[in-house]
Amino acid sequence: AAEQAAAAALLYDMKGCYSRLRALVPTLPRHRRVSKVELLQHVIDYIWDLQLALQRGPPRPAAAGDPPEAPCMPAADRILCR
Repeated sequence: AAEQAAAAALLYDMKGCYSRLRALVPTLPRHRRVSKVELLQHVIDYIWDLQLALQRGPPRPAAAGDPPEAPCMPAADRILCR
């Protein structure tokens, strides 16, 4: 009985964690439900984007002749586990 209660509490905790991730990740599609795997893929991509932004530092104003910055990874390749 205690093991079942612990398992139920863990499952409830995980549902809360997934809900929190859904609220925090801005790249999730809002018009449809996403699977847990897709949610985690978006979380990974979002963390990657944040890491790149931190490595680049604060944005600087673009000069008139500067070419637009190309992404380091094509958008189609960003989610690895399709």
